[in-house]
Amino acid sequence: MNAPSDPATTPQPQLQPLPLPDFLEARRHALPMDLGFGGSGFEDWRRRLLALWQDSLPPSGGMPEAERDGTRLTLRFATGAKTEGCLMLPKGKPPFPAVLLLHDHGGAFELGWQKLFDLPASETGRARHYDGRAPASALLEAGFAVLCLDALGWGSRFAGGYSHQQALAANALGLGWSLAGLVAAEDIQAARWLASLAEIDPQRISAFGFSFGGFRAWQVAALSSDVGAAASVGWMAERADLMQPGAPLLKGQSAFYFLHPALAALADFPDLAGLAAGKPLFFRSGRGDPHMPEESAARAFARITSICTAAKAPAPDTGFHDYAHTCPAPVLAEAVAFLGKTAG
Repeated sequence: MNAPSDPATTPQPQLQPLPLPDFLEARRHALPMDLGFGGSGFEDWRRRLLALWQDSLPPSGGMPEAERDGTRLTLRFATGAKTEGCLMLPKGKPPFPAVLLLHDHGGAFELGWQKLFDLPASETGRARHYDGRAPASALLEAGFAVLCLDALGWGSRFAGGYSHQQALAANALGLGWSLAGLVAAEDIQAARWLASLAEIDPQRISAFGFSFGGFRAWQVAALSSDVGAAASVGWMAERADLMQPGAPLLKGQSAFYFLHPALAALADFPDLAGLAAGKPLFFRSGRGDPHMPEESAARAFARITSICTAAKAPAPDTGFHDYAHTCPAPVLAEAVAFLGKTAG
């Protein structure tokens, strides 16, 4: 049930992160990263890391059960969880290229998929994060079909808001799953369902998102054979820097959406993104982003590039903009154009 609050409210107040205890601070500088890419043997490395990641996820096989009512739909995943969302088709003749559009976190939970569409309820959030643009509209205008669903905790799946994320994550862990794993497994299944539709060209499916959605975009490209390209804005850096003193990740809460327990000390975020080498990849980060330090993002981009080089794959399209933790309109346009080129 949705919270009885105004969807246009500003994000909830958040506690300041506390420093790590000394012994954890020491570990931050000494993570083993035994499955980090070592510079050679790409295919063997990819098989080992991908298998470990996939095995750690909640059930993600099979085809989600779907109920459609015009552009609105409900999907039931392999875990039994249900979500609501929207599938919109562009003008023209099918089959269409498609984008799995992944919504941001934003510290506001009343809306999920609606955040990215041109709706009155999303106006405040879009002004804050996207220069007022609706990413769904930009993609539809470029000829893409767009599928966007509520992630666990948002919109139709509201679970108490910011202060309840920790409990949701703890409950998942207590039952053998993780919040990050649940989101990943559901995005894999969403891409599979999208690829199964008669209106969609299964060879031209991409993922796009900003912030939490940006994390999910490269994640699903790494994990899903149905996703052929990804554009990610505002979520890429090295783990140690994301846990440095004062970093937002240290607050917990939202952090659980990005933390896979089986992988935490074994592979860094750019290693995980590098599993998508061979697929067209687009990354942008904002200078002055308090979540993604610029130097760390640059190192992460370089690492992904080195993995792509070892895989004999094209380098990712990486770069920075000047607007901190946002997806400004020119960057959105760049991302849409990039996906348009890769979709043919």
